[in-house]
Amino acid sequence: MPRKYAALFALLLAAPFAQAERFSLKDNENSSRYVETEADIKRRTFTEAEEALPPFPAEGTKWFELYVSPTFDKHLLISPDSIHAAEDGTVRYILNLRSGKGIDNISSEALYCAPGSFSSRQGKKHSYKIYAYGDPVNKRWIKARNPQWQELGGAATSNAAVRAVLHDVWCVDGIPSGDGALLEQLNIRGGKYETDGRRSDRETKK
Repeated sequence: MPRKYAALFALLLAAPFAQAERFSLKDNENSSRYVETEADIKRRTFTEAEEALPPFPAEGTKWFELYVSPTFDKHLLISPDSIHAAEDGTVRYILNLRSGKGIDNISSEALYCAPGSFSSRQGKKHSYKIYAYGDPVNKRWIKARNPQWQELGGAATSNAAVRAVLHDVWCVDGIPSGDGALLEQLNIRGGKYETDGRRSDRETKK
């Protein structure tokens, strides 16, 4: 091969590697310029606040019933008086999954609404945690053994379906600020019945 063609051939072979190196340097430069947003930091640095268990629901406690689905054969109830925004950004509440026979299954829980995308690969996802179970006979709490955060969006179990309702009430479009806003959004988005006692039309809207 003539010398001039050999030199040209060598240049053609080297060009793609030089191009790749330039892009690599550019990517590294752009990556080094990225600045974490406040939401990014919050996702990465979530610290759970320790709170005492709420008072056990007294006789005559008023429960708010939430709509789940046309096939849901239980009653999903929540105590409005127990709902509050914790310092760590979670919502704390008392839940009552009442059976069709009227048996109360009460629990003290927290719901975490993740900032940003539900499908984000980094940071804490939308999740819930059960701190204690209710003993309706002795009117006391029984602390859960080694309670863990359970991510929403997993298998379509009854627990996942129930907490997905709370996610739709409080996590969509950002979590409301303050106890009053949490209650207001619960009434607007979650009730099985309207405030005047009429059955909600949420089922027909599904």
